[in-house]
Amino acid sequence: MSLFIFDMGEVILLGVRTLKDMAEYVGTDYHDLRKDYGYYDRALMDGYMSAEDYYHHLEDKYQCKVEEDIFVKFFHPKVNMKMLGIVDSLRAKGHRCVIGSNTFKPHWNHIKVYPEKPLEHFDALYASHLMHMSKPETAFWRIICEKEGYDYSDTSFIDDLEENIATAASLGINTLRYSGHDRDERAEEFFSRFI
Repeated sequence: MSLFIFDMGEVILLGVRTLKDMAEYVGTDYHDLRKDYGYYDRALMDGYMSAEDYYHHLEDKYQCKVEEDIFVKFFHPKVNMKMLGIVDSLRAKGHRCVIGSNTFKPHWNHIKVYPEKPLEHFDALYASHLMHMSKPETAFWRIICEKEGYDYSDTSFIDDLEENIATAASLGINTLRYSGHDRDERAEEFFSRFI
């Protein structure tokens, strides 16, 4: 049996981006906010900065008032039922399926109340803000594989970002980059040997 580590954003949940709406909310250009967010992304994802602290930064930088949890306000992804069906099929065959996601508290808590209950389809959940470690740090996969008791060679990782795929592959983990117009067809082919 094998271990499958699934990314959350753009794999299990589709349409996770919030920065365009957030830029409009604080009254700036998307590219400006995206650049600014890049300075704080890792601190948020690794759980060392709270969303509230980031909102205070936005208020200072853009001279605006952030009176609501805008990471959640503009977070409206759709659950990828096709991928959850694959997860259910893998688990029915005895494989272990876990989430391994870069995320932070507001999004993570919001996902927990989704009516489709996507997190309940998995054997274990590894969220970067709780691990204090995010992809593409190699320790991210080492921690998960050690905790789960699987060698890299018996592990598969599914993600939409090339840098994460490349790092996992460099460890000897089987990888599937889930992106592009043919992503579902490639996913079906990839998982067909395990289901």
